[in-house]
Amino acid sequence: MKLKVAVLQYEVPEESDASFKKLDELVSQATWANAKLVVAPETAVGDVGELKEKDVNYLPRLVEIAKKNKIFLSTSFYTKDKGKFFNQGHIISPEGKSVVSHRKIYPAKPEVENIGIVSGETLEIKNTEIGKLGMLICKDGFNKYSHFLYDKFNTLGAEIICIPTWSIGWKEINTQEYVKALFVYGAFTSRAYVLMSGNLNKSFNSYGRSLIVSPIRGVLKEASTDRKEILYEELDLDEVKKAREFDTWWQPKKRVEIK
Repeated sequence: MKLKVAVLQYEVPEESDASFKKLDELVSQATWANAKLVVAPETAVGDVGELKEKDVNYLPRLVEIAKKNKIFLSTSFYTKDKGKFFNQGHIISPEGKSVVSHRKIYPAKPEVENIGIVSGETLEIKNTEIGKLGMLICKDGFNKYSHFLYDKFNTLGAEIICIPTWSIGWKEINTQEYVKALFVYGAFTSRAYVLMSGNLNKSFNSYGRSLIVSPIRGVLKEASTDRKEILYEELDLDEVKKAREFDTWWQPKKRVEIK
């Protein structure tokens, strides 16, 4: 099966209404280009300040955008549940159903210290009309434990992993190649397509470099560090099957314990 996807890269507005308006504009543009799945940056909608002041649920407005554009849509927003704050991700179907719900497992240090974000503990995939979908959020995909998440997706049979991201640049060290390498590694380890969307928020020195990565051919599309862009690609899900067939022949049957 072949599937056209779109990965959005832009500077997410800080104010809640403006963030929904911006997302709707770009999703509409991707829909016009016949994309069936759109991945937006991490926390593309909502306002954490607003969330702290009152209980607010951003999911219904996100559902409206997916239904209006008749598209699968993936992003995240901050939410509060039983007094705890989470970075809550969703993949919404064209019918307005949350087919995949994912809470960020490895929140960034500023999220923990400034907002009090609590880690999620589950990983899931959903078999949909466009393939078997899974989700990570930002740091989930590029830390020393990410291998185990990607490997779990391989075991679960994921075909596409959506990864909304808000990469933060450091002045002391350039981490861009490290981050990119782990997303590429993730596609090869999970034997699934990785769709990574980047934010361009200048206040956090964020950089884009959004990615579409094949489990066989590697990087298919890569965005710039500083420009609003939409990456488009037609995915061939047969590549996932071929990659896993190769693994059944190539991979060792067991791990050798090193003394």
